[in-house]
Amino acid sequence: MTMVRCGLVMTLNANRVTSKASSEQDGLPGERLLPREGAPLIIWTMAEPLVPELSVLNKQELIRHSPYFKGLSPKEFSVIEGMALEERFERDAMVVSEGDLSRKVYLVASGAVKIFGTSAEGKEQILAIARPGDSFNDVAAFDGGEAQATAQALTPLIVFAINGRVLLEQACQLGPLAANIIGALGVKVRQLGDLVADLSFRPVSGRLARILVTQVDLPNTPYLTQRDLAAMAGTAREVVARALKGMEDDGLIKVERHRIEIVNRRELEKIAL
Repeated sequence: MTMVRCGLVMTLNANRVTSKASSEQDGLPGERLLPREGAPLIIWTMAEPLVPELSVLNKQELIRHSPYFKGLSPKEFSVIEGMALEERFERDAMVVSEGDLSRKVYLVASGAVKIFGTSAEGKEQILAIARPGDSFNDVAAFDGGEAQATAQALTPLIVFAINGRVLLEQACQLGPLAANIIGALGVKVRQLGDLVADLSFRPVSGRLARILVTQVDLPNTPYLTQRDLAAMAGTAREVVARALKGMEDDGLIKVERHRIEIVNRRELEKIAL
């Protein structure tokens, strides 16, 4: 089965998942495993969206699908809609910088955002990639402290921003909002705990395998470079290149210029466990 979506041509069958970039990407120069800096290498297929048409959500759809606002009445939804203000960013723009005093919760309507921390030596650790329907900068928005991570647009980006202080004030008045906030923040804490466990106890090959099998099932996956992949796995680009080469030698993946083809997903998932 072949389908075209967001500039990617995808071919799917029982054991193979392949993705080929459009001709604009095919001609980019680069080495086989270590492309020039910034050249998109890691390109995954996209599964069916978690909610319909996640590539672009209008304000009403975004609020209705957000875990923060489950169970609100139509009147309560209207209150939240009035609080959400649209903001647009170009690709590579910094939406929030680590250390900022930002009281905004951002809901992604279109595009993708890289959430990452930076060490004193300049090393990046990607904590998450926010896609349509996701939120970011939640903790700083609610506790009033400094942003703990930088949020950078990976693509042209549309978000809706809600003042966290005002949202907390509304939590006492709008039905299940307070419980929803606690639940949504609990999910984020659990995700960060899983990331800490991965970085602490899982070998690089296991981290990479988990990233690959996770990303291939997510909607609206942006082009990611080997540098991005290394930052997600908490390692160096050279280590990523060696690990990918090992997976290729074992017949799990096939690495070509600007794409990775998952050949044996079942075995890759075993490594990811």
